[in-house]
Amino acid sequence: MTKIELGTMMKRLRDEALAAAPADCLEPMEGVVTQIDGFRCTARFGELEMGVDEPVIFGGTGTAPNPAEVALAGLGASIQVTLLCYAGYLDIDVGDLQVKLSGALDARGFFDIDPTAPVGFYDIDARVSFTGKASAAELAQLFACVEKCCPVLAVFREPMTVNLSFDQRES
Repeated sequence: MTKIELGTMMKRLRDEALAAAPADCLEPMEGVVTQIDGFRCTARFGELEMGVDEPVIFGGTGTAPNPAEVALAGLGASIQVTLLCYAGYLDIDVGDLQVKLSGALDARGFFDIDPTAPVGFYDIDARVSFTGKASAAELAQLFACVEKCCPVLAVFREPMTVNLSFDQRES
């Protein structure tokens, strides 16, 4: 999709959302994660499927990213999509983008050894590099859009309710 096509699509979708009732703006998502062998599992969302595993040192097969890496990948991809959408909409030249992510999990939190250690990431660094000719002012405008509108960034930053339940099923 070209930058012009992306900008046109973004404007059309934004106009549709402005005119729609709030309930019509929801984008339902649903998936199933199924254990394959040990920690290795398959995540299926619609017709799309991806593997998730743990490293060998942690008892996995090391054949796919671990869940924390998948979360980072989702964050990086969402930052990239948000940047590209708003760059097209605002006609800002970012060229090609790359989002490099890093973070560290504290094993003390996972193993419930230290109640002060977080179970998740302490913090995450996301560094965006680009090949385009965007000015510093344009980049500031784009980053403000990402800070405000990136859905997966909001998942990491804003508390929300996750309703966890258990159902016993036939094997």
